Amino acid sequence: MDIKSVFERIRSNWIASSIATIIIGLILLLFPTVTLNFISYCLGAVALVMGVIRTVRYFQQDHTYPFLFQSDLVVGLITIGLGIFMMTQPKTVISLIPHIFGILVAGCGVGNILRAMDAKKAGLSQWGFLLGLAIISVVLGLLIMFNPFGALELVVTIIGGGLIYEGAT
Repeated sequence: MDIKSVFERIRSNWIASSIATIIIGLILLLFPTVTLNFISYCLGAVALVMGVIRTVRYFQQDHTYPFLFQSDLVVGLITIGLGIFMMTQPKTVISLIPHIFGILVAGCGVGNILRAMDAKKAGLSQWGFLLGLAIISVVLGLLIMFNPFGALELVVTIIGGGLIYEGAT
């Protein structure tokens, strides 16, 4: 397997993940009063499937470039656990939704900050723009996580907007 096909596979996985994130964000943004138990089950199922995909992908790799997939097994297993928890404990998840999504958005933002720094090291001129978007992700994640607005419906709407933004970045 050559490096170009590895990066094409990574790119297609990022695009699929971004599209899924945008779709979930649109649903939350447009229908904030939808039953939160249903959202917990759906998000749990998505997390479970994504975890299984990452875990399977880890075992399917040919280990030519192991550094590109080294986190897939750990992240896959954690995501599977998160998915099972979300589907079996929806009331707990409902109370944790702002915090869970805040952590996810902020965590993705931190990852994007690292990517922006890598882009700077690689000499890409857009690294500053990428860094700015990443910082916005971290700030948005922290706002969601600490829930300064109080109303769960508003938080769900903000989470939806945050997911759309995160998927687009």
